[in-house]
Amino acid sequence: MTEQKFRMEKFDKASHDRGAFSCGVAGMDRWFKESITDQIKANRIRVWCAVGKSGQVVGFYALSAHSVEPSTASELATQRDRHPIPAVYLSALATDQFVQGQGLGSALMADAMLKALEISKVIGAAAIILDVLEDEMFEQRMKFYLSLRFAPIDPSGNPKRLFLSIKEIAKIIKD
Repeated sequence: MTEQKFRMEKFDKASHDRGAFSCGVAGMDRWFKESITDQIKANRIRVWCAVGKSGQVVGFYALSAHSVEPSTASELATQRDRHPIPAVYLSALATDQFVQGQGLGSALMADAMLKALEISKVIGAAAIILDVLEDEMFEQRMKFYLSLRFAPIDPSGNPKRLFLSIKEIAKIIKD
């Protein structure tokens, strides 16, 4: 068994220093360093961090409540859906540049999927949804999420918006 290089913790401003974190996307770094505290206080998001052995933040993800209209979620909606479909939204996922390519992104996604499954048992949610950031790394990000069984929620509408159903997450976790 390999030794784990990090631990997952719910974000705490007092104990998680974000100053040195850099994922290579300036807007994401700025958001993580300057905006998440206010959004957490306003009950808009919750953030979990991957913390290295020396206590540094090496990755994070953020979740929030969400819903989608059935008309914009052809792959998730059923014929009987008339009301917004509840979901968990993955607002962000990032790893520090120094640990990219070491499996941390997959570990963060696995933790986010577990959280989404837990949330769905409390308030009901049909899926976890995300929007793939479109920049020079778009193709790599899309390949990553598709490898985790995410799929376009409405291929004819917005192919960058992906989902993974809670039922599929439960199957993945069970396997």
